[in-house]
Amino acid sequence: MHMLLWIFYLSSYCVLSVNAWYDCPRAVCTSCLSAEIHDAPGVGFDLTPSYGTAVAHYYNGSVVEIAHVQGNSEYLEYMARLVSSPEPQDETKTLPQHIARWLHVSDAWSRKCGRWLLKKLGYSTKDGIEIISDLLRELKDSTEREILQSLDRVAITIPDLSSLRQKTINAALEDLGLRTWLGDSPYYPKRLVEADAVYAANGYGLCKNYRNIFECTDEFEASFASPAVFLVSFSRHLLYTAISTPLYGEALAIVTTDEAQVLDFEFGLDRLFQDDSQALWDRLRQQLLVLPRESEFTVTHIFLAGESATNPRFLAVWKDALSELSPMLSQDSKMTVANSSETLNPTFAAARGAALYSRRRQEVQADCEEPPECEIMRQQGQARSFGKQDL
Repeated sequence: MHMLLWIFYLSSYCVLSVNAWYDCPRAVCTSCLSAEIHDAPGVGFDLTPSYGTAVAHYYNGSVVEIAHVQGNSEYLEYMARLVSSPEPQDETKTLPQHIARWLHVSDAWSRKCGRWLLKKLGYSTKDGIEIISDLLRELKDSTEREILQSLDRVAITIPDLSSLRQKTINAALEDLGLRTWLGDSPYYPKRLVEADAVYAANGYGLCKNYRNIFECTDEFEASFASPAVFLVSFSRHLLYTAISTPLYGEALAIVTTDEAQVLDFEFGLDRLFQDDSQALWDRLRQQLLVLPRESEFTVTHIFLAGESATNPRFLAVWKDALSELSPMLSQDSKMTVANSSETLNPTFAAARGAALYSRRRQEVQADCEEPPECEIMRQQGQARSFGKQDL
């Protein structure tokens, strides 16, 4: 009870602090976003511990699931090391700053020089940034072929591993000439975890007036919602579960927390089929129940995700576990059934949430508020463009 009160007071303090920040109005923009930038596709990548996916969300509302890339052996080994090591790994080291300044080189170029030197000295092992970049490069290339233009910015969802730093992800993007929508402004989130992205992709926690950060926050403050989102992500190589508690129920917000998680490489679909042991499937069932049993929060929303979430045997185990879980759920719990044709493809669910975030961010500037005239100018430009096409 005392722990719950402590968490409540701490959350309230965080809310007041964020609200105080938001109450300081942003400057009015001195220039408007061009229609080309404003209307560009929003692209989201989902970087899981075993594979990556890419999705594009177009201005007209259509969504395209572009690529599903399996991590190679180096990637799987790297992620397994991160899981076993809770300490943050800093892999963004570059040349000494005074040398980099003297040479007038970027961090990305500095890292490439360091890798070249290490390889010349006989050290052939890739660092984490290179390993992640290899997978992201495949997603980037597939995306550019789909959207028929060069990719500039993306939003990436990641599992909430303490050892996987956002700096590492950003450095991997920088090596590919990409920028991120995350951490580019104090008004928007620095990271996007899978549970929040899947929550948003399924239509929950989305503000109506997302172009105005103040009004968006006010929408959720009035609701006093306290959701606890339980994500179950199942792939060929591992089971990942997490409980997140979006503040006031807002997805894609600046304040979000993952209360707990389970990540186990012993329970991937490949391993389960290889051993084909009933005891292993029974242990998987128990792992599915760990977080709801231990969490201090009552689960209100449940989502399935992952490339193997539609496997019939897994779904049978999951439904059996859910029958035991049901009494622990809130009366207004929501559940997305992963094998229903009316719901999202669980493989791409998190990437769809990231793409939705990118699409919305295409329409707003990071540190200032556009005047109403900007939208009028873009609409006039679009009308002239359509007129020329008809000639």
